[in-house]
Amino acid sequence: MKAKKWLVGWLVIVISVLSYTGYWVYKVDPFFHYHKPLMNTYYYVLNGYNERNVNDGISKHFDYDVIVTGTSMTENFRTTEVDELFKCKSIKVPFEGGTYKEINDNVERALQHNKNIKLVIRGLDVFEGYIIASPDSMRTDLGEFPSYLYDDNPFNDVHYLLNRNVVFSRVYQMEIDRDKADFEAGVTSFDEYARWHEDYQYGRKTVAPNGIEVIVCDENIQLSAEEKSTIKANVDKNLISVAEKNPNVDFYYFYAPYSIMFWNDLNNTGELQKNLQMQEYVAELLLPYENIHLFSFFGCTGVITNLNNYKDYYHYAGWVNSSILKWMHDGDYQLTNDNYKDVFRKLNDFYSSFDYKSVENQEDYIDDYYAEEVLNENY
Repeated sequence: MKAKKWLVGWLVIVISVLSYTGYWVYKVDPFFHYHKPLMNTYYYVLNGYNERNVNDGISKHFDYDVIVTGTSMTENFRTTEVDELFKCKSIKVPFEGGTYKEINDNVERALQHNKNIKLVIRGLDVFEGYIIASPDSMRTDLGEFPSYLYDDNPFNDVHYLLNRNVVFSRVYQMEIDRDKADFEAGVTSFDEYARWHEDYQYGRKTVAPNGIEVIVCDENIQLSAEEKSTIKANVDKNLISVAEKNPNVDFYYFYAPYSIMFWNDLNNTGELQKNLQMQEYVAELLLPYENIHLFSFFGCTGVITNLNNYKDYYHYAGWVNSSILKWMHDGDYQLTNDNYKDVFRKLNDFYSSFDYKSVENQEDYIDDYYAEEVLNENY
């Protein structure tokens, strides 16, 4: 009898502790799963390490009418610039390394919960593994995707409400922070959310410290029919479908402008033609839709060939993001049914004949921000 009472008492204690813990997480809600942030009570930290955890909550519970999303190529966007240019109230919900499916799923849920959305700005990564991928592809190498935060099933919320890391690294820490003398409640701004621009150096010595290897490749690899079929399935499900279901929403898709080193790699491996064919095929699939606006900034050769705009082969500095917004707003570098074939012909001519070795002689600016001045002067 005593053992039974002890067991019952122990169960009551355990259930009480778990219930209180769950309520505590629900109340603070560091990932905005249930409600908006308590802006006058806690400070909510947004950074590049918790994008998958917070983006669905942001999309569901924040006030906005424009979404900025994509992979790490979109992390340096400033929503204050978006708001000023497009006369809107925007959020930024990037997914570092996210697949087309991961990003599209978030856009779909945002549109389901917010009927005020008028514009989606989304970067597109156009190389194998992203565009040539299953429409259901997920990045398992980034850890388990927190699907329990992206559905409406209350029963699997236990993975959030009783998550040790959430309780101690988020909720408990947020309570402790309130007692600090200089504490101010609020949330990380979308300008700063996931922004990495200030954390890196830029230029030739950073991007290509060991010089540039140029290989004369005899191969000229073409996009296969099977690969086109894979691309079409991915584009149909993760780019076109959402636009068809939301005809009153404009979708600004853009090809992220990787550096000249990306193009050198394509030349070295004989895949230049294939990549351009891939981009052109995606354009052919997207351009028939009136509410889809596709932009390619690979024609901004003055930007792409200047490694002072880049921290590695792919990632560009924040001032390039600022220019991308201006170009899209002004309709520059937009692909249309009338111009896209000519655009890709010119891109092929340029990147197949460019003197890649000449980049080794490029000046590496002492002041990284001088590259911003150069860009603004020329564009």
